[in-house]
Amino acid sequence: MKKWKTEIFCGLFLFPLLMQAQEEKIKVNDRIGIEFGTNVFYGNTNAPDQIRISKSVYEYDDLYYGYPNSNQVLNNTYGGIKYESFFNNDRLGLSVGLRFSKFSSKINADWNQKYFIWLFSQTETTANYLTIKNIKQGNYYLGVPVELRYVISGKENSFPFDQYFKLGVAANYLLSTTNSVIFYDPAMTKYAGAVEETIKKPSPFNTWVYPVYGIRFGKIDNIWFNMEFNLLGFLIGKDVHPFIHQNVGMGLQLSVQIPLNKKIL
Repeated sequence: MKKWKTEIFCGLFLFPLLMQAQEEKIKVNDRIGIEFGTNVFYGNTNAPDQIRISKSVYEYDDLYYGYPNSNQVLNNTYGGIKYESFFNNDRLGLSVGLRFSKFSSKINADWNQKYFIWLFSQTETTANYLTIKNIKQGNYYLGVPVELRYVISGKENSFPFDQYFKLGVAANYLLSTTNSVIFYDPAMTKYAGAVEETIKKPSPFNTWVYPVYGIRFGKIDNIWFNMEFNLLGFLIGKDVHPFIHQNVGMGLQLSVQIPLNKKIL
């Protein structure tokens, strides 16, 4: 009887310690990870002043599409590295990192038009024009993303996935700009450099604000694979890209995170 009481007493005493050990086992460690993503921002064309409109194109303008292409998009691809720390019982995570991004867009002749007309030079009595199929500009940025993660369910260690929301802000600094011009008449290719010099550059800074819905795959104390959907993010800045007045964008990001100070094998 005495031995039985001793076992009960020991069990009651050790139970909280076992629970505490379990909690420590599923503690979320700080993490470092790599990310790759792509986004598309939608907006209206901001056509350079040098573009001229022919009569036949103008007729389609009013009825259908605009000139040049009115359904303009700004493409964003990026990759980077981030450090994330968790707090508030591991329901909140704060991350900061470095991100290399490319924002690119192009101007095409719209609908069934083979080219658009570009004013190359002009005097009081003469004007010289070029026929261009498309102009592309790519802008390369180094950015600092800061993100706040809210874990929806906070499942236990054995649960293979979880869901979360994020609010992110990325401040970007322009590193370089590239332009390319494709002419309708190959003989005009020699003027490409002169045309590229007249194309405006974006402002040196912009800020991207984006909400995120994400899914985490992997146990809490192991490697994470994240799939994130960027929902209606927007860019802040003057002249983010000279070809487009952008509105909102959306996209997808994939990332891998490794726990720090934790043996994962």
